[in-house]
Amino acid sequence: MIYLDNLIKKIIEILQVTVVYDNELTKNAYCFPNLNLIVINSCNPEWEQQKDLLHELGHLAKQRNNYKLYNLAYSLRSQMENEAEEFMIEKMLEAKLNDPDFEPSSFNYINFLESYEIETRYEPVVKEFMTKYLVGLKADNIFF
Repeated sequence: MIYLDNLIKKIIEILQVTVVYDNELTKNAYCFPNLNLIVINSCNPEWEQQKDLLHELGHLAKQRNNYKLYNLAYSLRSQMENEAEEFMIEKMLEAKLNDPDFEPSSFNYINFLESYEIETRYEPVVKEFMTKYLVGLKADNIFF
């Protein structure tokens, strides 16, 4: 997805974050807001690296100044993880909408979630985002 690559580069540039790829990580990715640094596991497939990078960029975009709260309470951590995941999903959907081969009538939100191994609890996020952008096109393109 060329659009997704360009979108990621643009976000990195705006946030002025350094991204490092490492093949010895024990997790998929780490975000160090105080250093403005993201480290991505380079052993994962490219689509997973993009997904993880977008998630970590979501932390910086939405919570850069609140990173000290992350480990303060489970509820805060859960909220921050959810916000980062929603950021990632929205950016991936934005890329899909800008794909010249995208056909709205063939979009299936469950297939989207499954193809990127995103938890199905984010189904309402996908529906809301896609509805916001597709309702104005044609009523017969509605997918739920």
